[in-house]
Amino acid sequence: MKQHEDLHSLISQLVREEMTSLMHTQTESDHEAKMAKSEIRDMIKNGAEVYKMIQEGDNLPGWVSAYITLASDYIHSVYGYMAEKHA
Repeated sequence: MKQHEDLHSLISQLVREEMTSLMHTQTESDHEAKMAKSEIRDMIKNGAEVYKMIQEGDNLPGWVSAYITLASDYIHSVYGYMAEKHA
């Protein structure tokens, strides 16, 4: 449970820092796109590292599997929306 709290705290801190940085350097009109690209870049980096850490036969806690499933579902939904918008 401590790892979950640490992870949540780290994610919250990173989001706050990113938002503060973007608010000081970007206009309102491009804020969302810049933030989204930054979040996706971070997600790809962390996802690749987690992918390398998981070994066949690992017994992952249920919340880890659930979070990975949620993240995958969310990004899949965003992809579907963006693909349709740009088709």
